[in-house]
Amino acid sequence: MKYERDSILNGLKTTVCEITFTKVNGQNRVMRATLDPRYMPPITDDQRTHLEEQHSRKENKDVIACWDVVVGGWRSFRVDSVQYVQEVNTQ
Repeated sequence: MKYERDSILNGLKTTVCEITFTKVNGQNRVMRATLDPRYMPPITDDQRTHLEEQHSRKENKDVIACWDVVVGGWRSFRVDSVQYVQEVNTQ
């Protein structure tokens, strides 16, 4: 099944999703990720400055950056490498 960027983003913005994808080095990875502020730490001033600099660049539509709730950090993956997406029960 091929996943569309918008559908992945919609899930990430509303909850935590388990995303299975193939890394650039060929390894499979399962990540619990989100873009929902309820599951992310507050943004510091330094991070805000960095994000503003990132937004001044042209967006790469092939890659999604998200918060890995297990690792506690920002990670990214290529949309065309996604094998499976499932919302995770966070209750």
